[in-house]
Amino acid sequence: MYQLHRFLVDYDMNMLRALAENRGVSLTTNRQPEAVDQLASALLEPLSVRSALARLSSEGRQALDSLLEAGGRMRAPHFSRRFGQVRPIGPGRLERETLWQNPANPAEELWYAGLSFRAFAEDKAGPAEFVYVPQDLLLLLPRPQPSETGLVVDTLPPPSQSANGGPALIQDTFSYLVHLHAHEVRPYADGRLGRGDEASLRMRLMDGDERRFEFLQQLVTSLGFVVRQDHLLTLETAPVKRWLNASPAHQIRTLQEAWRDDPTWNDLCRVPSLVCDLETGWHLRYDLVAARRASLDLLGDCPRRDWWPLASFTGAVKETHPDFLRPDGDYTTWYIRDAAGGDYLSGFESWDRVEGALLADLLTGPLCWLGVVAVATDDSTVLCRLTEAGALFLDYPSADPEGLSSPPIVVHPDFRVDVPAPANLYTRFQLERFADLLSKDPCRYRLTTSSLGRALDRDIQVEQVLAFLQQASGTQVPTNVAAQLRLWAGRFGQVQIEEVAVLRVRSEQVLKELSVLPETRGLLSQVLTPSTALVHKRNLPQLRRALRALGYLLPPDREPHG
Repeated sequence: MYQLHRFLVDYDMNMLRALAENRGVSLTTNRQPEAVDQLASALLEPLSVRSALARLSSEGRQALDSLLEAGGRMRAPHFSRRFGQVRPIGPGRLERETLWQNPANPAEELWYAGLSFRAFAEDKAGPAEFVYVPQDLLLLLPRPQPSETGLVVDTLPPPSQSANGGPALIQDTFSYLVHLHAHEVRPYADGRLGRGDEASLRMRLMDGDERRFEFLQQLVTSLGFVVRQDHLLTLETAPVKRWLNASPAHQIRTLQEAWRDDPTWNDLCRVPSLVCDLETGWHLRYDLVAARRASLDLLGDCPRRDWWPLASFTGAVKETHPDFLRPDGDYTTWYIRDAAGGDYLSGFESWDRVEGALLADLLTGPLCWLGVVAVATDDSTVLCRLTEAGALFLDYPSADPEGLSSPPIVVHPDFRVDVPAPANLYTRFQLERFADLLSKDPCRYRLTTSSLGRALDRDIQVEQVLAFLQQASGTQVPTNVAAQLRLWAGRFGQVQIEEVAVLRVRSEQVLKELSVLPETRGLLSQVLTPSTALVHKRNLPQLRRALRALGYLLPPDREPHG
C-alpha cells in the first residue's frame, strides 16, 4: 500500500492549494516539494482527519466506508460505477470555479477532501487503475460497521411441480456409455456423432435436448470415460467401472465436479441469446473455471430450503456482486453480440443481457441438469431452489467414492431379468451386453436369441453369461433358462444369411475378365456358373462405378441401387 506523500508528489500547486483550502491548511511556500511535505503532515493530523470525516455527506461517507471495507483499495471502474468519476479539469478551471466546494458526486467529494487517490497497480485480475486510501491515513480512520454482503432474494411458496435433472443425467450418462460399448462409433472430426448413432442414442435418453446432449458428451470426455482411438470412440475401463459402481450421490457429484473444473467448456459462449466473436482473442483472458466458481459462490448465498424467483437472484447479484464475471470491471473489451439483433453488447448497461443471461442459462440449464438446483415455472415466473445434492456440492469438499449396496437381480423362467431398485449401474452395464432392455422403471430386461447372439458375436461365451447371472442373482439360474441359452449358443454361427445380388453376363469371357481384373475381382463374392456370380450388397456401388469405368454400362431399368 502507498503512503499519502507518494500521491501528493504527483499534484501540481493548483491541486495542492485546493486540497489545503478544503481541509483548512495554510501553505507557507509556493515550492511544490515543500508544499507536499507541509500538506502531507497537516492532512495526517488526527484532528484534521476527524474534521474531514464530520463534513462528509452520507453518500460520501458510504463511498469511504466501501473503500475501507475493501481494505483501502478498489478497482477504479468498480468504484466509479457506484460513486461517480472525478471530472478531468485543467488547473485554471479548478482555481476559477473552486470545484472542491461543489463536488459533483461522492467520488469528487473524497478526492477534494484528500481522502482518496488514484494509482495504477496489479492484482490477480491483472493491471488496472485503483482508488486508494493511503496506508498511513487508513490507520487513522475508524473501521466501518460490517455490512451485509450476502445476497438477499425473495422467497415464495413451493410450486406444485418442479424438475431436478440429476437422476436423469446419471441415467443418460449410463445410456451413452452403453451405446459406445455396444457399437463402433465413428465421430466426425469436430466430435459430433453420425446420424445413426445420434438417433439410436436419443431413443434411449430421458432428455434429448440438443444442448444437453452436447453437455453430456463434454462431461464424459472431461472425465476420461471416453477417448478417440483409431477413429473410434472407446471406453476407458477403469474410470467407467469406478463410476458405475459408485452410489448415485457420488455419481452425480462426479459429474458436477467435472463441469465445475473443466477449463475448456465456455458457458458464456453457449448462452442461446448471445454470440461470441472470438477472432480478437478476448476470450483467452476469460478464466472459465474462476467465473464458474464465482457463480457457484453466489448461488451458495441463497436460502438452502426455500424457493426463490430467478429474476430476484439475478437482480441481487447485479446489486451486490455485479463484477463476478469480470473481476477487472472492464465492460468494453469483450466482443459479444445479441443473437437476435446482432448488436454488440458493451458497457455496464448490457449487464442484464450478458451476465444476467448467463446466470439464467446456468440455473435453467447446466445447474438444473446436474441436479444442483430444482427449477419450476409458476405463472410464467421461473423459480429455483437448491437441492440437497446441490447444497452439498456448493460446500466444495470432495466426497470419497461410496459403494452401492443393491439387491440381487431376479432371473425368471420366462427369460425376464428384474433389476430391483436401487440398481447398481455396473450390473446393468453387464446385462446390456447380452439382454434387451424392456423398461427402465421398473428396470427389466429379457434374454433373447438376438441379445445372446450380440454377446457371442463380441466373443462373450455363454458360460460367462451364466456365471454372471448366477453371481448377480445370488442363486442358480433357472434350469430351462440355462439349457436354452446353451442351446442357442450351440447353434450360433451354424447358419449365415447374407444380402447379395446376382451378376449375370451374356458371355462367359466377360465374367472371366471381371474375375481377374484388379478393379472388379475383389468385388465378386462367389462365381456360381460361367455366366453368373454373387455380389455382396455393400459392394454394389463400387462395382457399378468400376463397370462404368471399364465401359460396361448397365441398362437403366436393370441398374442396381445400393
